[in-house]
Amino acid sequence: MLRRLFEEVAIVVVVLMAGNCMAAPESARPLVLADYYRLVSVQSPAMSPDGRWVAFIKSTVLEAENRRQNELWLVASDGSAPARRLSDPALNASSPRWSPSGQLLGFSARRYDASASNDEADSIWFLRMDQPKAPPFHVRGVGGLPIFSPDNKWIAFTRAATRPKAAQARSDSDRVIDERFRGHIYEWLNFRADGRGYLPDPRDPEASPSEELFVVPSAGGDARQLTDFKVNVHGAAWRPDSGALAFTANTHERDEYIYERADLFVVSLDGRVKRLTDDGYNRDSPAWSRDGTTIAFRRLLGLNAVIASRQDHGAPVDICTIPAEGGAETNVTEKWDLLPGPPAWSSDGRSIYFSGGTGGDDHLFRVAPETGVVEQVTQGNRRLSGFSPSANYATIAYVGTDSTHPTELFRSAIDGRGEKQLTAFNRDLIQAVRPIEPDQISYPSTDGTKIEGWVLKPRGYDPERQWPLILTIHGGPHGAFGNDFNFEHQLFAANGYLVVYTNPRGSINYGEKFQWAT
Repeated sequence: MLRRLFEEVAIVVVVLMAGNCMAAPESARPLVLADYYRLVSVQSPAMSPDGRWVAFIKSTVLEAENRRQNELWLVASDGSAPARRLSDPALNASSPRWSPSGQLLGFSARRYDASASNDEADSIWFLRMDQPKAPPFHVRGVGGLPIFSPDNKWIAFTRAATRPKAAQARSDSDRVIDERFRGHIYEWLNFRADGRGYLPDPRDPEASPSEELFVVPSAGGDARQLTDFKVNVHGAAWRPDSGALAFTANTHERDEYIYERADLFVVSLDGRVKRLTDDGYNRDSPAWSRDGTTIAFRRLLGLNAVIASRQDHGAPVDICTIPAEGGAETNVTEKWDLLPGPPAWSSDGRSIYFSGGTGGDDHLFRVAPETGVVEQVTQGNRRLSGFSPSANYATIAYVGTDSTHPTELFRSAIDGRGEKQLTAFNRDLIQAVRPIEPDQISYPSTDGTKIEGWVLKPRGYDPERQWPLILTIHGGPHGAFGNDFNFEHQLFAANGYLVVYTNPRGSINYGEKFQWAT
C-alpha cells in the first residue's frame, strides 16, 4: 500500500513539474531553522460577553530556557487599540474565562519554577476588568478553572476530591512482602499511560482521587462538593437559571474492561443528581438551550459497544439533543457525514453552532435542530479554531491560519461577514521569508477514489531539472493535513526539496466511509 502511494504521488509530481513557480520577491530570504524561535502562536480566544474585548494566550518559544512562554493578552474586538499583555511574564498562563457580567476574567497560571505539588488553587487567578490597574487575585475556595453561573452568584469547578485513607488490616504475609520486596506490583490492565509513566492504581479512588464538581459563592467562601461519583466529572455547564449543572461522567471508569462509556447527568445546587442516559454511548460537551428545556451534546457509540457488535470500523460522531428532564434523544447531524466539535446554542435557540473539518479546512458550522440541515458559516482555504461568541451571538472571535500565515486572532459577525484581523505578531517574519504557497492536487486511487494533497515547490523551481522529493505522511491514521502553516514543510522547501503531503484513506474530513476505509 505504501509503495503504491509513493508511485501515485510520483505520477502527480511529474505532472506538476510542467507548472510554473510563483516568483519570490528579491527581498525575501529563505526560511531557516532559527526562525522557529520567532514564530508566535495565538491560542484560546475568549470574547467578553458584551463583545468589546477578546482575551487570548500568546505563546512563544524561549530558546535559551528550552520552554514555551504563555502569556495572557487582551485586545479590543474592533481593532481600535493594539493588543496588550495582562499576565506577569513569570507565569505560564492558560484558559481565560469571562464572568457573565464581564467584570472578572479568570485564568490559570503557574510560575515556571513552581513544583507540580503546589496547591492547584494557587494557580487560579482573577482580574477585575473594571479596574485596569488592580493586581490579579485569588477567590477563596476556587480550586479549579472557573465555570461562572449565568446570574454571577456562583463559581463551579472540578478538582480532585481528597478522601481520608481507610485503615487496612495487614496480614503476616503482607508484612513479610513489605519487608523483603522493594519493587512495584501491578495487578490491573491499564497500569501504564503513555507519556505519564507508571500511575497509581486507577481502580482505587484513594490512590487515584476523582475529579468531582464543586461550587463556591462568587465572592469566595468554603467550596461545597456537589458530586461524589468517585469517577471524573467532565464538561460541567450551568443551566440558564443557575439552578443546576449538566455534566458527563463515565461511571464505569474504574472498570479496566470497559472503554468509552460516559453518560449525561444533571445536578442541582442542593446536590440532587439525575441521570439522563445509560445506553452504551459515549457523550461529552453538554450545552443548554437558552430556555433551559433542552441539552445538546456530542455522542458516539462507545468502544465496548463497537466491539460487541463486531463492527469492522469505528462509530460516527454526532451532535444530539435530549429534553432536560430526560427522554428520547434526537440526532441532529445524522445527515452530515463529518466530525463535529462541541455544540453551542444560538441566542434564539434556532441553531446549534459547532466547529468541523472539511477536506483541508476547519470552519464554523451550524445546524437547525428542527430540520438537521447543516450550513457552513465561515469560508476560505484555511483552518479556523477556538470559536468564542459574545453573549448575544452577534460577533465571534477565533484563531485562523493558512498555508503561508501562522496563527493570528480574528473576529467577525456570527455569520462570518465583516471579518477583521486583530493581531499581527508574525507579520515581520512572514514579510522577511515569504512562505511558499502550495499547489493543491487531487488524483484518483486504484478504485477511482479521489485523494487530496498539496505540493510545495522550492524557490527557483525549474521543471527542466530533477529535484529531490520529500513525502510527509501524517499519523493516526485519523488525522489530516491541510491549509495551515506547517513550519517543517516550509523549511524542507526552503532547503531545495519538493514537498508532497496528502490525505490518504483513513484521514478525517472526507466522510465516514473514507475515514474507516483502512
